Amino acid sequence: MTVFSPRWLSGAFVALCALSTPLTAQGAIAQGAIAQGVVPIDCAKATKPIERTLCANADVRARDEQLSEIFASLLGYIPHDERESVQKAQATWLAERDRVCEDKDKAKACTTLYDARIEALSTQNEAGQERLAAVISTIPKDAKAVASALQRYDGAAAKAWLIYLYHSGAVPVADKDAEVQRLADGILKDGLPNDPYLLEEMKNIGDVAKADTAGMLLFLRHVLSTTEMDAPCFLFTKHGQPAFESFGPFWGAARDDTPELCHDVRSIYEMPEWKKLESLIDPTIAPALAERGGISHGYERQFAIDALQASMVPSTLLEAPHSPEAKKAAESRDKAVAAFRNWHDHRVWPEAQYKAAVVALPAAISATAKFYQEKFGLAPKIADQAAHAAADRFIASRMALLTADEAEDD
Repeated sequence: MTVFSPRWLSGAFVALCALSTPLTAQGAIAQGAIAQGVVPIDCAKATKPIERTLCANADVRARDEQLSEIFASLLGYIPHDERESVQKAQATWLAERDRVCEDKDKAKACTTLYDARIEALSTQNEAGQERLAAVISTIPKDAKAVASALQRYDGAAAKAWLIYLYHSGAVPVADKDAEVQRLADGILKDGLPNDPYLLEEMKNIGDVAKADTAGMLLFLRHVLSTTEMDAPCFLFTKHGQPAFESFGPFWGAARDDTPELCHDVRSIYEMPEWKKLESLIDPTIAPALAERGGISHGYERQFAIDALQASMVPSTLLEAPHSPEAKKAAESRDKAVAAFRNWHDHRVWPEAQYKAAVVALPAAISATAKFYQEKFGLAPKIADQAAHAAADRFIASRMALLTADEAEDD
């Protein structure tokens, strides 16, 4: 067992399935969005001449599915009172498409028209997500105002953040459990791409209204993973250990790249003492990381979440793990640290580099303990314990790459 724990599918299998999931017109688009005017071409039922012409061209057909998906996503990032102009613009474009694409001999002009529209809608979609993210960033200042703003949206991301506000108690709401579950059901029913693995994992959380904080945050994490939005820093400062567990490695595949973690925190592992240690370890783990292929994303997610926790809320490094998966990860971490202390396979890690790493580690711990006292006001004893815990995270996530095969044999 490695430090991170993909929950139920191997990383390679998940990555393969993610690539092979068909983007059929009816499958990739939320039904709620279709009801609001997004009507992708269903080539199995094409009857109009323009539909048959478009469906006969594989390049155009693929673009039509992509455009419909982007437009459906865009509607989720536009407040209700601003949608009319966007929908009118789309109707105007569809009329232009029908005019340009009706002639089979104008296939190039047709694909060019689609490409331009896809680029334009993608830009609007990105801007809409950035606008919503800006609203979310103000939750610590005025959660009630954010909730009011979110109620103007129908997208999964807005609903997931409303769930967060209601579930956490940041914003009171009548019949909280019923409202949270209504929002969750709406997301699961028609708010997400047709990804059976993601949907199953979200359903496995169960009744979100009755879930603990970690379960609610995991639900939020899954929704954000379908967007370009980051996990903001306040989630981690407010919720500590449950947030770090929920936003850590989950799939053990490229899916762990999303959502990105907040970028506003300088990692303690950027300190010179840690960079020196890194230079003595990373050349050894680089080949092992490359050999992991798609699963390497899970290890890299562990690096990132460890760095964020050690740099943002170091006191949480001393907390007991909450979830069963986190408890298993802690056990694996202990084994990895023990392997570091008793390393003997110098064919993999040259003895000179290993001994130099052992010598360099105390200086990194000492510098970190001092930083924790100065930056976070931790008492010397607590700061020292947290610094040692940060060292265990740094060492264990890397040693996991060197001891993974042995752990699997066990």
